[in-house]
Amino acid sequence: MRACDNPFRSDRVLSVRYRFLNGDDWESILGRLDELQYRAAIVGLEGAGKTTLHEELAERLKSQGQSVCWLRLNRENRHLASRLIEQAFVDVTTEDCLFVDGAEQLGFWRWQRLKRRAASLAGLVINTHTPGWLPTLVQCETTSELLHEVTGELTPDPPSTALLDRLFDQHDGNLRLCLRSLYDLKAAEAEA
Repeated sequence: MRACDNPFRSDRVLSVRYRFLNGDDWESILGRLDELQYRAAIVGLEGAGKTTLHEELAERLKSQGQSVCWLRLNRENRHLASRLIEQAFVDVTTEDCLFVDGAEQLGFWRWQRLKRRAASLAGLVINTHTPGWLPTLVQCETTSELLHEVTGELTPDPPSTALLDRLFDQHDGNLRLCLRSLYDLKAAEAEA
């Protein structure tokens, strides 16, 4: 099987939209963000959909005329955080909402400095693994049923329930890792 034929290839996985599990919808999320004066956190474990939700929220705000600037942090660029923050503030204006992906990479003092600098911006929306950085806008969670739903969307021939449940448990609910494993399994299956 060619990589482009694998139903779990990255472009297909990235096309999957965020699903609210706790009764929220876009109207309630946008209303709560407004109540929080556009200062909020999307919280959840790795692979729970934080970045997906964050990106979709940015698109919704842009469609309403709000300008959004991004600061993307991860384990690999953590040592560059101070420089990346400086670069982010070069282009940002008081009309912009700053979106920080991977805020947990900042550490306490960098976070305090960033939060202080962002006070004059139109908003600050972050995603992080733990609550307490800003008021929680959404707590992202996953379920085995969600993995089943997503795989059903990606392929007309989804893997067995037992396999999906095993992957969900093996990866502690990290859907990103589950889908990577499914990609590898599908590739190995095609080679056999």
